[in-house]
Amino acid sequence: MAARIPAYRQAQTSIKQYIEDHQLQPGDPLPPEGQLAKDMGMSRLSLREGVKTLEAVGILEARQGEGIYVKAFTFDSIFENLPYSFASDGQSLRDLLQVRTALEEGLVGMVASQSSSEQIAELDVLAQRMVKKACDGQTFEDEDREFHLTLYRPLNNPFLNRLVELFWEVFRRLHGSTGVTHWNLEQTAQDHVAIVESLRAGKASQLTKAMHTHFRQIRERLDPQASADSKTPH
Repeated sequence: MAARIPAYRQAQTSIKQYIEDHQLQPGDPLPPEGQLAKDMGMSRLSLREGVKTLEAVGILEARQGEGIYVKAFTFDSIFENLPYSFASDGQSLRDLLQVRTALEEGLVGMVASQSSSEQIAELDVLAQRMVKKACDGQTFEDEDREFHLTLYRPLNNPFLNRLVELFWEVFRRLHGSTGVTHWNLEQTAQDHVAIVESLRAGKASQLTKAMHTHFRQIRERLDPQASADSKTPH
């Protein structure tokens, strides 16, 4: 015997089907609750539960005193919840770093031909600020995050920006300040200086190499034993 589908799940499906059938666009209102429940052949309670779940995933938006509206789709709700789905262990951190490395190294070469003097100046200020903080033994999470977002800005890809933000936030939560030493801070800051210099030179291969060096030192810091093993002749 098939399991009974919860009422709120049926409501979710019915509401999404209603939106499709009536070709509702972002910003369009749904009918009043009573009318909508009647049209769908369900109770108001079931409808409300369905609406709440669709609000949570960013499909609908309830406006106080106005009603329910179709919301423009974004990845915000997904990105906001993903960090909590990762286990707080070293393997999750290494897995995340592998994906982030592939993404940033794969795209950074494209920035070389699209950067501007203004962008390079912004990156230089951030990198020098990181160097100063490192010399003072201070962390620089805000500058580091802003650096990577500014670096890829010429690509004009909002989805990429959100991915960079997501990776940064998950990485920060998993990693915290564990393993950060004075040398790590200075090395990381200098890596960013090298990235700026490579961008200023305008050579995609040099820029990609600088980014590769940056992520390699992070990888070595996370798993020193694995890095040592990889350098040992077999």
